[in-house]
Amino acid sequence: MNDKEALDLLSFVVDRAKTLGATAADALLIDSDDSVVGVRKGDVEKIQRTRSRGMGLRVFRGHAQAIVSTSDMDRNALETLVRGAVSMAEETQPDPFSGLPGTGPGSVAPVSSLDILEDPSPEISQEERIRLATEAERAAFAEDPRIQNSEGAEFQSTFVRSYLVNTDGFSGGSARSLYGLSCSVIAREDDSMERDYWYEQSHFYRRLPHPEEVGRHAGRRAISRLHPRRPKTTTCPVLFDAEVARTLVSHLLGALSGYSLYRNATYLKDRENTRVASTGITIREEPLLPGGFGSRPFDGEGVISRPKVLVEHGILKMYLFDAYSGRKSGRSSTGNASRSLGDSPHVGVSNVLVDQGTRSKDELLQDMKSGLYVTELIGFGVNQVTGDYSRGAFGFWVEDGEIQFPVSELTIAGNLDDMFQSIVEVGNDRRIRSSISSPSLLLENMRVGGNG
Repeated sequence: MNDKEALDLLSFVVDRAKTLGATAADALLIDSDDSVVGVRKGDVEKIQRTRSRGMGLRVFRGHAQAIVSTSDMDRNALETLVRGAVSMAEETQPDPFSGLPGTGPGSVAPVSSLDILEDPSPEISQEERIRLATEAERAAFAEDPRIQNSEGAEFQSTFVRSYLVNTDGFSGGSARSLYGLSCSVIAREDDSMERDYWYEQSHFYRRLPHPEEVGRHAGRRAISRLHPRRPKTTTCPVLFDAEVARTLVSHLLGALSGYSLYRNATYLKDRENTRVASTGITIREEPLLPGGFGSRPFDGEGVISRPKVLVEHGILKMYLFDAYSGRKSGRSSTGNASRSLGDSPHVGVSNVLVDQGTRSKDELLQDMKSGLYVTELIGFGVNQVTGDYSRGAFGFWVEDGEIQFPVSELTIAGNLDDMFQSIVEVGNDRRIRSSISSPSLLLENMRVGGNG
C-alpha cells in the first residue's frame, strides 16, 4: 500500500462515518515491519520478523465517542466497522470535553507531503544481520579474558509508516526506519560476577557505529563493575550519568501532563511561571529535529508540531496537553497527543532535549570531589503526586574528583522538586540516543542508603 492508497482509504472511512451520522471522526493507519536477529556465544538463537497493518477509527456523535480498530483493510469490512462504531457512539455517555482538536489557530492544518525519516539504503540480507550481531559479541569477548559469558547480541530493524485523516480536513503521514545493534555480556573474576550492555541506534543503517565498537564498549562496562562495594549510608553530591539523567527528565515530563493536572496528581500543579529547577536547566521539545528518535510532523490528533520551551533557566513555561486534557483544564492542545490504534489519545512527547553546559563529565567529577557517580537505576520508586523519589542504583564512588571503585546494593532518595532545584552543574556530554536526551547532571546532595 503506497501513501496515496493509505490516505484514500482513511478518507473513505471518515467520510462514511460522517454519512452514517457521526458529527466528527478521525482514522489512523499504521503499517510496520520489524525484524530481529539474535546470537549468543556465536550461535544464532533468534530470527524474528513481524509485519502488521492496522487501522484505528474514532467517531463522535456530539460529545459521545467510540473507538474501534481492525487489521482488515477490505472496504466491505471497513464499511461494517464504521457502522458498528457509529452505533456504539450512539449508546455512549457524552463527555463535554471529548472531540477533535478543532480548527482554531495553531490547532490543525493540512499536511501536503510526508515528513520522511526513512533510510533509502538497500535491503540488508539475513547473513549481514547475523554477521553484525556476531561481530559485536565477538568484540566483547576479545575485550578482556574476564568476559566469560554472554546474554547475546542483537541486530534490529524497524520500518513504520503512519497516516492520519480527520473530518476537520487534516490529511498527513510520516515514515521512519530504525536500526539498532546491542550486546550484553557477563564478566567474572574470582567470586565477583557482573553483567552490563551497550546499544546504538540510528534512523540510517550506514550511520550505525561499527559492531566492534558496540561490543568492546559493552565489555568495558561489564569489567568496570567487578568487585563492587556497598557504600556507607550518607548524604553527598550525586552525579547522574547522561544515560540515566534522562530518566529524571521523564519524571518531570510526566508531572507536566494535562491528565496529571486535572486529576490533581502532580507536584507541579499551579507552578507555571515559577521556579521548578536550578537556573542552569532549560528543557526544550523539538519535534522537527532532523534525525530525532521522536521527530514527527504532527501529533496523534493531527495538530501540527512546533518547537517549544518547557523549562527556561529553571522557570516552568508550560504544561503539556492533548485536546481532551486541554479542554478539561481550560486550555488548548499543545500538540502533544500520542495515539495507538485501539485507545484514546494521551499526552506524550516527541524529542525532549536538556540544554548542555560547558563542562565535561570529568570536570564535573572534579567539582564533586567526593560523592556518588550513578550509571544505572533500578526499580521505580517515584511518586508523581508528592515528588518523592527513591530508587536502587549502581555506580562508582568518587574521592578527590577521581573514580575509586564500583558500588552496588544502594538506594538514592530525595524529592524531585528539591533534586531539580539542587542541580549545580550541567555537563556537555549530551548524545541523541533516544527521544529524551540529557547531559550529565550534578546534584548538590542526595541521601544515599548503603551500609549502616
